[in-house]
Amino acid sequence: MNSPRPTPLTLSKKIFGAVFALALLALVVLAIRRSPAEIFSFLRNAQPAFLAAGFLLNTLAFGVRAFRFNLLLPSVDRIRFTTAWSLSGATTFLLQVLPFRSGEIASWASIRAALGASWARSAAVFALVKLLDTATLLLAGLTGAAWLLLSRGTHVLGLSVAALVLFGAGLLLALPFAGGRLLASLVPRLPAEGRRRAIAHEVAEGLSVAREEPGSYVLAAAAASAFLALHIPALWLTARGLGLPIHPATLAVALFTSIATAAVLPSPAGTFGPYESGFAAAVALDGIPLAGGAILGGCLHLLTTLAAGLTGLPFLLSHLSRLRENRASRRNAA
Repeated sequence: MNSPRPTPLTLSKKIFGAVFALALLALVVLAIRRSPAEIFSFLRNAQPAFLAAGFLLNTLAFGVRAFRFNLLLPSVDRIRFTTAWSLSGATTFLLQVLPFRSGEIASWASIRAALGASWARSAAVFALVKLLDTATLLLAGLTGAAWLLLSRGTHVLGLSVAALVLFGAGLLLALPFAGGRLLASLVPRLPAEGRRRAIAHEVAEGLSVAREEPGSYVLAAAAASAFLALHIPALWLTARGLGLPIHPATLAVALFTSIATAAVLPSPAGTFGPYESGFAAAVALDGIPLAGGAILGGCLHLLTTLAAGLTGLPFLLSHLSRLRENRASRRNAA
């Protein structure tokens, strides 16, 4: 299966992209300007060099996710690295900004557009991507919690959480392999030529790497972890740039609690709102007031979303253009 070739960006699309980036940046400035006075006690210590470094590292981290994405595909189905890089940014951006978790559907559709595959097969790939990203995030949050507990003298609970991390890592590696084999064994038992069998076959094909190439799946899991190994330092640099004195372990916990809160509490503003609530609750561990943590967490959220949006912009523009062309061709054919 050959993936569709992205169309080049026209001048109008490049102008739109620049306006889009400036609009997101304006939101960051507006959030800071409308913050309570105590926020400026942190921002007085802001360091633009740290902000720039965090932004750059965040953008580069999506390159690791590009490797992760291609490792989850059979070698004949892999897409260009630059397309996978931009796709990773685009799906993250859509998850952040679209209301009531509709970013999940948009991300699924984006993966389908990139692969040129069926909805069922794309759903299987999307499920693997979500499993790896969510599980590694959970494990990173638990690792941060274990570190904080051990450093504060709560050794029994800290070691228990560390053991849970090891168990979760083993489960992450074993579950897709076992699930893929189970599904592949069930496909022949479904009625021949039936729709259910066709869908199950497509899903099984989407999970084939976890079943048939466990080495590639393990490398994909390692790449998902490597993304967080870059993303958390990028968040730390960004937080330092905003004047936030947050320990990296606390930041790992805050990243997990913020995304978990956003998943449980859908918002009309995408993940904005619930994300900041979870972030503020976690950074309170470092003595940052809840109100200040929420507002500065919002600034951090906007900056990381800006990095994802700029990374994903080439993919989004090229595939929106293709969608318009396909609609025009269907109207002409009619």
